[in-house]
Amino acid sequence: MKAQASRPLPRVSEFSDYRAFLRDFFEFKKSTRAGFSFRRFAGLCGLKSPNYLQLVIQGKRSLTPDTAAQIAKAMKLNSAEMNYFVALVERDSARNPEEEKQAEKELHRAIKGLKTRFVEKNEMAVFEDWHYFAVRELALLKDFEATGEYVASRLSGLITSQQGERALKFLIDQGYLVHQGGRYVVKDPVLDAGNDIFMHERMQRFHSKVLGLWSGHLSELSPRDQELGLLNIPVPASQIPELRLKIRQFQDEIIGWVQSFENNETLVQLGTYLMVFEKKDL
Repeated sequence: MKAQASRPLPRVSEFSDYRAFLRDFFEFKKSTRAGFSFRRFAGLCGLKSPNYLQLVIQGKRSLTPDTAAQIAKAMKLNSAEMNYFVALVERDSARNPEEEKQAEKELHRAIKGLKTRFVEKNEMAVFEDWHYFAVRELALLKDFEATGEYVASRLSGLITSQQGERALKFLIDQGYLVHQGGRYVVKDPVLDAGNDIFMHERMQRFHSKVLGLWSGHLSELSPRDQELGLLNIPVPASQIPELRLKIRQFQDEIIGWVQSFENNETLVQLGTYLMVFEKKDL
């Protein structure tokens, strides 16, 4: 027998404490199904102890990552939500500073996954000009103005005000920027082209433009406004896929880290590049 819902289904993305999420999820289930109990909740999650989840919510017991994944599956969380829920558990169970540091990294990557929308193939025109994405991110600054003059000024004069106007029109027409609360804001917190739909030739053109642009303007930046580093790393060829994965994880970590920032004042551009030297017959 179902009871009338008295509260909305809680979303794990709105919680920073996994116990609070479990408590609210349990209360929601009670409001939708008469007689729903901790015993029933534990049974749905495949747990032998009928009061285990009650003790977890009360802070008297803790979840393990494996049990957290099992419970998340029973609660029908999607992949990104499950990763975030497990990351919250891992952070809570960290036993030393090193484990805490690693747990924070995992949590940031999970946050990135929660907030990401992948760019569809028919949206790839956003990569035609290097500054389209930069203009989109400007909308996250607290003093953002949807004018070509503002955009050109904020991008250090690297584009003209006319280019800024065209970029704004494109982003608005394509739905990347939406009007809300009297100003334009980004529709999706994080956009990702993914690894499958980001066509190789388009990627090369896009990054060639960015690298060419900055090669002519590095000398104009003060030391405090740039961080230059280049690593030449000898590695076994078999480890290159893992190195690529580590770079993507680093990017995800940074993106998740910045999601909690408010009142942003500055836009920065961070590039990560992996180039493999190939042996040539001379």
